[in-house]
Formats: sequence, C-alpha cells, structure tokens
Amino acid sequence: MSILRSSIHRREGCCSVAGERRITLYMDDHLAPQSTNLTRSSTSRQRDDPNDVSVHQFIAPLAWKTVSDKRYLCPKSSKDEILARCGQQEPIPFEKTLASLNAVVERKIGEGVYGEVFLCTKPNGQRSVLKLIPIEGSHLINGEKQKTYEEILSEIIISSEVSSLRQQNVQFCTDGFVELQSVHCIVGKYPERLVNLWQEYDQKNGTENDSPAEFPDEQLYIAFETAFGGTDLDGYRFRNAQQAFSVYTQVLLALAVAEKRYDFEHRDLHTGNILLEPTKEPERTYYLLGEEITIETFGLKATIIDYTLSRIVYNGLCLFNDLSTDEELFTAEGDYQFEIYRNMKSALQNQWNLHAPKTNVYWLHYLLEKLTSLRNYREKTSQVHRVAMRTMKELSEVLLQFNSVHEIVSHYFVAPLNESNKEN
Repeated sequence: MSILRSSIHRREGCCSVAGERRITLYMDDHLAPQSTNLTRSSTSRQRDDPNDVSVHQFIAPLAWKTVSDKRYLCPKSSKDEILARCGQQEPIPFEKTLASLNAVVERKIGEGVYGEVFLCTKPNGQRSVLKLIPIEGSHLINGEKQKTYEEILSEIIISSEVSSLRQQNVQFCTDGFVELQSVHCIVGKYPERLVNLWQEYDQKNGTENDSPAEFPDEQLYIAFETAFGGTDLDGYRFRNAQQAFSVYTQVLLALAVAEKRYDFEHRDLHTGNILLEPTKEPERTYYLLGEEITIETFGLKATIIDYTLSRIVYNGLCLFNDLSTDEELFTAEGDYQFEIYRNMKSALQNQWNLHAPKTNVYWLHYLLEKLTSLRNYREKTSQVHRVAMRTMKELSEVLLQFNSVHEIVSHYFVAPLNESNKEN
C-alpha cells in the first residue's frame, strides 16, 4: 500500500485529492460524471491468493433462513457459532477474560445503547479498546431488550470480515476498518473496577445509560477487543479543509472496498463512528478489484467502527439488522443524520435484507455536509484550505447522482473496474 504525495491543488481545471501520480478529481462542469483521468500503478509484489481474505471460516453447520421471501444460509446454532469464533466451549468468567487481555483497563471512553466502551493499556504501552455488550438476559438495558445470540452474531461476523480486509490481497485490501483483536463470550457479575470506571465517567461526562452494577451475577456478555483508533470525528478540529478532505477520501475508499467485496452497507456512518488519530505515514493505499489506489494522509488516519446496523453477504450468508419496525429511528428531527435514515428506508423500500449501496452514498453526502459546515478549522485563510473546501462543496452538489461508492471511485479515481474480479 502506498499513499498521496502532493497536496490538493487546482491546475488546468482540476483538483488533485491524492497527488499527481494517481488520483484526480475533476472540477469541470461542477464535477458532473463525464470522464475519468488516471494513472495506473503496477503491483509488482506477490500477494496472497485472492480467495484468502478471511481470518475466520464457518465452523458450525449451516441451515436455510427465509427473510422477505428470500433464503439465506445461516448457522444452525448462533450460540455454537459464536463460541467457535471465540475459541470457547462455553462462556467464561469475567475475570478470566480480563486476565487473558493482558492489559490494564484504564477508563471508560464511550457508550452506546447496548454497551460500554473502555480503554485498555498493555505492558508494552499499546492501547486497545474493550466493548462490552450484555446479551440473552431479561434485564432491560437502557430501556431496550438485550440482544440475542443470533442478533449479536451478525456484528461479530461483520467485525471480523471487514477487519480481515487489512490482510495483503491484490483484489481487496484496506485497513480503514477497526482491527478486531479478539472476541469473548463472558458470564458473571460486572467487575467492581469497571463499575467504578463507569461511575467516574458519569461524574465527569454524564451518561444516559443504566449502571452495569444492576446486571445479575449470571449475566452473559460479548466482549469485543479492538485496536485503538483515536478520537471520533465529531467536534474534531482539523488543521484545514485539505486535511479534512483526506479523511473523507480515506473513508470513501474503505467503504468502496467493503462494498464490492461483501455487498457491505454501513447504514450508520455518523461522525461518532469515524475515528481519527495522528499518523506519521505519509500515504495510505487501497486495493479495489485489483486496482491500487494511493492517497496522502496529511497527518491523519481515519478508521470506521460500529457495525450494529450494517449489512453484508458473506459465504452466502446475508447479515443485516431489520429496522422495519423501528418507527422512532425514522421520525427523529434536528440533524441531517435523521434524514439519512429516512433516505435509507426509502431506498430499501423498508426491506433491510436488500442490497442498496446508495445507502453508503447517503452517508458520504452527510459526511461532506458536516465537513463543509465546520467552523473550527485552524488555518481557514490558507489557499489550500479554500481550494479543498471549494472541492468538497462542489462534490457535495453532485454526489447524490451516484448509486454506489464503487461508481464514485470508478469515475473519479480509476478506470472502469473489472467486476469479474469480485470474490464473494
């Protein structure tokens, strides 16, 4: 993987978003989809077999599941499949899991409707993130029913598969999704130390979640350990729009790779689900249908997280979250984010098993709107800031003409990609 070498600039009617070598965004006719300019890069290094893109393989037997008059393969026992992926025969005690992480849980750093998120530090100083989700219990979690084995299985598989895209592969490769380091199925009382960290977070930041101390001693949990990806994009102060546009492009290309590899739709890519951290790596590279695409980081690395609402097809298995009865999600007002949910519902005709990659485009448009409306850039008067801001605004005007992220990449980044290279 290689990455951008020059800054965004305007020359001969175009604005380069990835350097002169490979990637050019055209500004002619307000970025309307017409023609493509590119320089291909050769791949001289030998890669793994194109089919070898998954860390995990199914262990449990598969059965048929019918959803909306369509049939999909699924594990006969979601519990057995989860335990197999965890390398366990049964749920293990909380303390044993924490000991196996070989890390100190430092503090709580976030939360969601279904769980709590903690920062861990290993003896070598490396940081990781621990996400704990209660499952299978009758105790309501923040007013919601706990997820079942079947419901949490989709998040486990999706997390594993998009994480495995970081394996070097000439057909599909990106490290733009958070690295999944381990998954555990846990049983037991919430540890006192974690309850104390939860209370410290509540005192400092406030919380809408119920205290985990309320869970019974026999409560089951799924623990995701992932690499630390930095702080979320929400409220992040960029140096200039050039840096923000690089982050946007990183997200776009990661989505494109997963979209073509797995028919992936994130379906909840708000600013809280994009993490940013400083990087000394000047470039970042992606492989999409055999095409190498390299962009410049401008000092920031973007990572996509949280696949609670996501959808993929993997080994014939369609995994998705059925939102057809979640009326509250589609009636909320106050932010463009809620309009995106309604747009998704319309594109899918409220059939959430279907594949409509337009949903990814909607979220990319949302992200552009957020980045162009920011007022806390540190270098707002610089020329590179003005040029990049103008580019993002003009791209925003035409982005919704596309029906998938793959179409966007095909138009602005590379020549028409070879669909026959897709392995699924």
